[in-house]
Amino acid sequence: MEPEDLLKLAEAYLKPVPTPPGFNSRDIVRRAIEFDDPPRVPYSFVQPLESDFVELYAVLGSAGGMLNIPKDEMQFDEWGVGWRGSGRLWGHPEVTPLADLTALDSYQFPKVMTPERVGLLKRFAKAGNEVDKYVVGGDPIMNYERLRSVMGFENLMVAMYADRERFERLLDKLTDMTVEVVEMYESIGGVHGFMGVEDWGLQTSLQIKPALWRDIFKPRYARIVDACHQRGMHYILHSCGYIMDIIPDFIEVGVNVLQIDQPRLLGVDRLAQEFGGKICFWNCVDIQWSSHWEVTLAEVQAEVRYMVEKLACFRGGLMARQYPQPWDIEMPHEKHRAIYEAFMEAGCR
Repeated sequence: MEPEDLLKLAEAYLKPVPTPPGFNSRDIVRRAIEFDDPPRVPYSFVQPLESDFVELYAVLGSAGGMLNIPKDEMQFDEWGVGWRGSGRLWGHPEVTPLADLTALDSYQFPKVMTPERVGLLKRFAKAGNEVDKYVVGGDPIMNYERLRSVMGFENLMVAMYADRERFERLLDKLTDMTVEVVEMYESIGGVHGFMGVEDWGLQTSLQIKPALWRDIFKPRYARIVDACHQRGMHYILHSCGYIMDIIPDFIEVGVNVLQIDQPRLLGVDRLAQEFGGKICFWNCVDIQWSSHWEVTLAEVQAEVRYMVEKLACFRGGLMARQYPQPWDIEMPHEKHRAIYEAFMEAGCR
């Protein structure tokens, strides 16, 4: 997205949303995350565009991956990955420069935080603070997602066993780069949370054994979360699929918020019973379920009410979200609008 387009979007995005007297959006989000009695459920909606947040992902551009590539066209990103357009938001990595980790010593890591990007981030963070919103800094490194793109999925799975030393060296480098991004957000000021996007789940399990995840990835998460907390930022993690096995680990290392697009897959009751009051959830209505044509507007709205009832009763602990790319999941506008209206009625207004 070009800077001029971003500025046009920002006019709508930065418009303040209604808050009770004595509160602003930033206060409400903080209170929800920290279980400190927010006066309402904070929200991030796209249809209509209304939000307590300013999320800085759009400013990062291709640092987060190649987006909106024309179908079947190949484009290369700054990491040397060749992406094949799918006709949807996300492409598929086909050219993977670290498919063989013997190439690691000669691989040229990109300078992700260029002065141009940092300048834009600072500009939008400042604008978000001027209207008292909660500013979320996006993670352009995304360790696990980056491993999948630069290595390829099969190579990644094999390397954890067959080339562990090089694999961990690569992961440590990505973790170093992530901490540098956190430090950059501290330097520009006005960033309240740092959000990673790493999909760990399949439909019935993790993509790797939980014990292996704890051995390899958990210590790196702890380092990133600690870097955020030391700089006064919350750590927010988006992760799709069945991640139930490692939610206790996320809580243990200090993850503040889990952004979940498939709460029905995990079970809303179970999330409330096992983790309510321990970690804040920033939930969409389950996108796999709600996007099905046979699911009615009334059922979607009932699901919203149930989720708010179960997860927002811990003096906080729930934030509302619409899936930001409804066209990718073939979500009809009227259903997306129904989700908005149900959240507003159930606790966001």
